[in-house]
Amino acid sequence: MSEDFRPPWAVTLEAERTARGWGKWDMARQLYAAVGITNPTTAQVKSLARQITRWESGRHFPANWADAYGTAFGIEPDVLFPPQPMTKKSQGVPIGRVDRSPSADGGDDAVKRRALFELVTALGAGAALPTEALSTILSGLDEALAERADVDISHWQDSTWEYSRVIWVEPTGALVADLATDILALGRALRKETRWLARQELLRSSAEITAYMAQELSDMGHIRGARRCFQTAIRVADESQDRGLATWVRAYHAARAAWEGRDPAAVGRLLDDALESAGSTPSVGLATTLQTRAEVLADQGDADGAEKALAELRRVHIALPDQITVDHISPRGWPEDYLRFSESFVYSVLGDSVRAKASIDHALRLLPPERSGTRVNLRLMHALSLVHERETSDALESAVENMRSLPNSTARRRIGNEIIKALPDERARALPAARELRTLVAGV
Repeated sequence: MSEDFRPPWAVTLEAERTARGWGKWDMARQLYAAVGITNPTTAQVKSLARQITRWESGRHFPANWADAYGTAFGIEPDVLFPPQPMTKKSQGVPIGRVDRSPSADGGDDAVKRRALFELVTALGAGAALPTEALSTILSGLDEALAERADVDISHWQDSTWEYSRVIWVEPTGALVADLATDILALGRALRKETRWLARQELLRSSAEITAYMAQELSDMGHIRGARRCFQTAIRVADESQDRGLATWVRAYHAARAAWEGRDPAAVGRLLDDALESAGSTPSVGLATTLQTRAEVLADQGDADGAEKALAELRRVHIALPDQITVDHISPRGWPEDYLRFSESFVYSVLGDSVRAKASIDHALRLLPPERSGTRVNLRLMHALSLVHERETSDALESAVENMRSLPNSTARRRIGNEIIKALPDERARALPAARELRTLVAGV
């Protein structure tokens, strides 16, 4: 966005920052300090610095951070963000103005902002998930299902697409603050939107972004919070009347539940729900459901059932449209490396080391370099295959090295537990590397 078209507040934010000699990371730390977060993680600072770029470009208004900006700069928020002339896009709230009236957001915006800061602070400090704060953040979407807002729909489409490109390549937990902020903003937008088609687009963005929040919380070990997010995402997806999206969220939930080690009966119910929603038309949701079913059957020791599920998965994969199979990064795609990943897991868990290693090598060749987490997961599967081949010392050494290489995640905890479970005897389980692996797997 050029200088001529940037809103005045965006120009002011950049000017005030540069006048103080602050880079965007410095600005992020100042904003966190303004809301009481004195020791943000590197990932949190990086994430907020990315938001600052959007704010200073004028693409996104810092509604939840306006007061923090005022504190950081020592300038009243109403001076930083003065009322601007009405435009067709604003339709009710002047551009650059934070509407703080109780009627504008149901009188609870301040409560939701406090909940956001409480959530980010707790997660950044490695504390327990503040469930009340998470419920407050999600409540905006829950309440909005019965209400209406005029907003820039293209912004939310762009934001959702951006999340879909980075959710599996950013470090675990790096997107929590951004996702929570956007969930709050989407709840406000949905409460006021009057156009039916625009509302459906907002619902689609809300469902997808909330599912990504569930993934982040799951990988951070906050399983109950992840489940709560998935429940909301499913409701919102259903309200959007987008069957493909509703199927994908259900399949995503089932897949996460399986990786989390949830009760097999509960996972089975989630899979049945996803299959009923999917029907027989090839889709990302159907492929994800079949993938999870194959992996669950393998974990239960049902080699024949897992092989049949893989065969059905291969048929669906072949029938997927090209735009889905060429997308190697986002959850919206379902490329061949996903199929090879599923084969790798199934065969390594079943102890079929020859086919497991072949699938692992194939998947590693197909993976784009950005998918570092998936590469580590595949190397852990290779270590699991080595355990089945009684190469215990090499397997444990490789597993520990790979578990150390990246922050923990749901998938790495699951595969690490499979390695521990497959150790052949008490002597192997007593090895120092085995004890270290158990410690790494238990960490979040």
